[in-house]
Amino acid sequence: MGTRKYLCLICLLLGILTPVTSFAQVTFYVSAQSDKDFEIEGDDVNAEANVELRIIYDSQALTNPRVSLAQGTVTDLVDSAGTLTVKALKREDSSASFLLQLSFDKRADLPGMLFSVNGSITEPDGEFSPTRTLPASADTQSVLLSWDGNEESVQEEANTGAGPEVLNSERNVLKRFLNFKGKRGVRSLVALFDRSPVDGFLQDPPVVLSDGKTPVRISLALPWDEAAPDVALSDAQLVRVTREADSWVVTALPSEGSFDASLIVKSGGKLCEYPLVVAPPVTIREAVSERDFLPELDRFLSERLGAAKGKVRSSPYLLLEYIFTANYLARLAESNAQHARAGK
Repeated sequence: MGTRKYLCLICLLLGILTPVTSFAQVTFYVSAQSDKDFEIEGDDVNAEANVELRIIYDSQALTNPRVSLAQGTVTDLVDSAGTLTVKALKREDSSASFLLQLSFDKRADLPGMLFSVNGSITEPDGEFSPTRTLPASADTQSVLLSWDGNEESVQEEANTGAGPEVLNSERNVLKRFLNFKGKRGVRSLVALFDRSPVDGFLQDPPVVLSDGKTPVRISLALPWDEAAPDVALSDAQLVRVTREADSWVVTALPSEGSFDASLIVKSGGKLCEYPLVVAPPVTIREAVSERDFLPELDRFLSERLGAAKGKVRSSPYLLLEYIFTANYLARLAESNAQHARAGK
């Protein structure tokens, strides 16, 4: 499968970091003014909110991206091999929609295309707001339409505001941490990592550290045809797809430092997203026990955020709790495996 095919599948990937429920979901609508000029409009973006857009475009046809924003300020723009990251700040006194205009130069006599647009919003208080992306109309030959051209279903989504029915997403461990309101403790935080196999999905190892060297195997015991399923990966590289017994096995290498990698599989006209449990490796004390888990976690947070007693548990705080707990579980699993090998 070619790069274009993978990128087209990514177009339905919803933002992994969905936030707390105190903010309404923001929908980014993408429209094509031409095959090199696009608009991305977001309704209900709050004043002073920080918006980040990750745009994957066809770098064989398009080059030299330029952006403008009438209702705010573009604070950062990074273009790397067909992936454009735009960071912007919504203007404080603006009640208008967030409207980003994106233009390219044509590299060749080919139709330009956006393969995917994924957004994230950080509110002024540090919390995340949920987002999704839809085409502005069924005429928009970009984003959601690029994977199968099903104009009727996409038009219905745009009219009703309903999310795409083709995407089935298993509960995401990182989302659980970002939405967790319970009492902190080793048992409650470790319990957030519990995932029974859903739709025949199984990750091995259950928690993988994104050191840029450690691969992860994803077994898909689904009723596939003989042909291998189409797969795409977010924040990870595909190593291989193999058939083992009754399962397809996808081996992937998470990008170094990743904490939100995801596998997207298309088969039988359906698109399924399987978020991976992945976290960057961090240094924690050897042999952290259940008894000293919370003191070690607080020390870890304090070193990175200067966390003070009574500090509101913001999204960055919860993300670090996820990373620490993931490293604790990965270290525990490795220790148990070493003991098992030594006992043989």
